[in-house]
Amino acid sequence: MLNPELMLSPRITIAQLEKMAADSADVLEQVRDKMLEPFPRKQAPCFSIPQVASLCGVDRVQFKNLTKKHSLPTGEFRNDEKSRTYTLAEAIECVRGIGKRASRPPDKPGKLIVISNYKGGVNKTTSAVCLAQGLSLRGLKVLLIDMDGQGSATMLAGLSPELEIQHDHTIMPYLYGEQADLRYAVRDTYWHNMDLIPASSALLAAEFVIPAKARDKGLISQGYHFWEELTNGLAPLRNEYDVMVVDTSPSLGYLTQNAMVAADGILMPCPLDALDYASSTQFWGVFAELAATLPNFAATKEYDFVEVFLTKTKSESDMMASAVRGWIQASYGVHMSAIGIPESSVAKSAATQLKTIYDLQKPDGSIEAYKRYKDPMDSLVDHVLGQLTLAWRR
Repeated sequence: MLNPELMLSPRITIAQLEKMAADSADVLEQVRDKMLEPFPRKQAPCFSIPQVASLCGVDRVQFKNLTKKHSLPTGEFRNDEKSRTYTLAEAIECVRGIGKRASRPPDKPGKLIVISNYKGGVNKTTSAVCLAQGLSLRGLKVLLIDMDGQGSATMLAGLSPELEIQHDHTIMPYLYGEQADLRYAVRDTYWHNMDLIPASSALLAAEFVIPAKARDKGLISQGYHFWEELTNGLAPLRNEYDVMVVDTSPSLGYLTQNAMVAADGILMPCPLDALDYASSTQFWGVFAELAATLPNFAATKEYDFVEVFLTKTKSESDMMASAVRGWIQASYGVHMSAIGIPESSVAKSAATQLKTIYDLQKPDGSIEAYKRYKDPMDSLVDHVLGQLTLAWRR
């Protein structure tokens, strides 16, 4: 028997479905406006003296002396706070002035890092945006590239894909041949030293445009390599940015293929879930088969690093999670990162505000819960910076 407390869903016409879509879009707009006002919607956090000193790799006393020695910002009292704080720009200036962080040699091009996975809901976008923010906090100039038509990374960067990003703001004019490269698409963001190439649903057309260019115009025989669209479009930007971070869609469509081909490093977030693990192995298998079909690619391409890192990690007492961890380790060996990003109420709370852990000026909940999530994310950022440093030395 049917549970009388459950209401059966009625039949629905396309017209009613369109109304439902419009109503939901209106509600989303109201929610977003409420969360993100006043305009400009997102503002970067301020940083305490201990936080900036930690980013610089020195203690508080050394930091105070070095800021005076190098005539760096000393912070200001803001919003009735009892101690001095630094803006994001001031914090980065201090990191560059006295920090011991690695930087890109002037004769080396910027690196492209792709965050990719077949599955949605694996913390791919959050990881991409946090990585971009974290690297900028360490003194690098970063370009965040949203290659997902859902535009989630664009939203976390402070822009509405539906309301503020038009077709001409995305990579589509370049794919249509209307622009010579992707410099036109770069926009600044609320986060100092992190620019953005945004996305919107306009990107969905790329899955038709790219193959159509090859098929209808017969360009393959004329040297058109569909898999190098992104490589060529981003080429001029490698001298302007230290690192570019790409958030891909949960697929291996033409845009993701382009990102994987252009990449210098690839990171795959993988939760401790059996289906997510199985999906990850399928992803690598399909890409390897694809790569083998691309002329002169498989024989010449070498990535600086490829790593799988765990997300949504759980207690060691979870037997299924422990088993999946073992499968991932056995599958990927040295390509499995030792860093795991835990499941966290802090991250979920930040996401409801369209924020990342780096957007939070102070913890919403307990300091312990905040550190349990932020410390591994910092470790991931530092690890990637180490990989970039090694790659530039090569």
